[in-house]
Amino acid sequence: MNNTTIQLSHSKIIPMIKNVKFDDRDDIYKSLNLGGMTSINFSQQSSDGLELLRYYCANFPDMLCGGGNVQTLGEARNAIEAGAKFILSPLFDPQMVELCQNNGIAIYPVLTDGVVAVEYGLETIALYPIEKHGGLDMVEKLYSQFGLTSIVAGSITDQSVNNYLSHKAVVAVTGSWMITKDHLASRSFDKISIACQKTLLTVGE
Repeated sequence: MNNTTIQLSHSKIIPMIKNVKFDDRDDIYKSLNLGGMTSINFSQQSSDGLELLRYYCANFPDMLCGGGNVQTLGEARNAIEAGAKFILSPLFDPQMVELCQNNGIAIYPVLTDGVVAVEYGLETIALYPIEKHGGLDMVEKLYSQFGLTSIVAGSITDQSVNNYLSHKAVVAVTGSWMITKDHLASRSFDKISIACQKTLLTVGE
């Protein structure tokens, strides 16, 4: 397991930032920091996602930052240039995998073919949406047959998060349930901190 994956396994929870305005960048950081979060990924399908990633990488070295929902080779290049320490992708693109590996960046593509994962030297993959890909049964299959661990996502809540993290092959979970549209619309940054703390308490039970 590489150093980035080890760090993510310690974080357990990786909030995904999407639909966040660049103007709210510092307030969001404060909320996540107070909430106990140490890793974060920025959706590269959001209008300000790349700029937020670049800003956080440059200004908040205590937060392990990655590019999330990376769908093209160009987006992967941009995220790496911005300082991303890892890439989460909802698809498997061999060129993207090679780009990240050549640059020493951890990549977690959605992939259920264990043979292909091993062929490309992957030790940890992403499963999103987790239930569509077989839930914990798929996590167990990939682990028992190929030794693969997983980062899971998809309709996760603070009520269900521990169900996933209780499996030894789940490195971490990612999602945006702690940072809702209502939180952002009302600028209720304190509620984001509370939601993060609640999730960590649940995980610690």
